[in-house]
Amino acid sequence: MICVDEYARAIFDIAVEEGRLEEIKSELSLVSAVFSESPEYIRLLDTPSIKKEERLELIDNAFATLSQDTVNLLKLLCEKRLIGGIFKLSERFSQMYDEKTGIVRVEAITAVPMTEAQCDAMREKLSVKLSRTIILTNTVDPSILGGVKLRYSGLQLDGSVKTRLDSFEESLRATVI
Repeated sequence: MICVDEYARAIFDIAVEEGRLEEIKSELSLVSAVFSESPEYIRLLDTPSIKKEERLELIDNAFATLSQDTVNLLKLLCEKRLIGGIFKLSERFSQMYDEKTGIVRVEAITAVPMTEAQCDAMREKLSVKLSRTIILTNTVDPSILGGVKLRYSGLQLDGSVKTRLDSFEESLRATVI
């Protein structure tokens, strides 16, 4: 059985080959947004009691403005009863897009919201360090007390005050007097 990741790779390869990366990425994001707002539509497209031809016609009607490649992908997912995997597929496509275009998405977790100037400085510093385009989001978590935690590409760099205090406390406990 083919998994959704393989469909993501296939549509990505088509988009690269045809020079339509931006278009397909945008369309997959749009489809995901539509399905997020109307989860009952996914259930409808996945209902076995509705004839396959009717379900495919629903896709044609709902997504008539999208490219034929995207519509065909949706139809294929519907036929294989994998339409609910569109969210994972779209996410995986976006990851491949980011890798291909040199984008790194970074989450900066701070105790208080970062100012725009701080975000710009962080983005610039990371861009130079990683030699990539940085898309930075700031998440506020008061429990870290201060400093910043950075999460990107499966890594976490923790420069928070809480972690430093916890580490200091551990070293004091380990000290034999």
